[in-house]
Amino acid sequence: MKLYHGSRNKLSSIKKNKAGRADNIEVPKNELLDAIYLTPDYGFALACAARPEGVTEIDGKSKTIRFENPDLFDPEQQVFVYEVDIGNVPKEKIIEVDDHQVAIVGIDELKVSEKFSNKAKEVQKYYELENWEEKPKDFGSEFKMK
Repeated sequence: MKLYHGSRNKLSSIKKNKAGRADNIEVPKNELLDAIYLTPDYGFALACAARPEGVTEIDGKSKTIRFENPDLFDPEQQVFVYEVDIGNVPKEKIIEVDDHQVAIVGIDELKVSEKFSNKAKEVQKYYELENWEEKPKDFGSEFKMK
């Protein structure tokens, strides 16, 4: 079974990581495991990679994203989605976190089978960004009024 992991970093393998949480946000216990987090949804993995610093609310049902710091979202940032085959991972090590994620516990790292490079703005193919708009390009002195 192939699943995805999104990151801003170039990786050759996905290592387990304990997710953090903001003080004022309630996070389900399964999202705070020391685990490798993967998703069957390419768009969700891309959203995780493209998000700026701060809390990001990703609503998989309405396909919307809201950033705590929308001004930090860089649409031109290069981000990565990694494909991982979990066919050899024992079922007891796979924990369903929610409709969009699974956690692989008891394994330190998984080898990446494929890497996809994207611009962060490509997340808009999958989600509506509720509180971010692309700024119009400044054409500068190219179009001066006489």
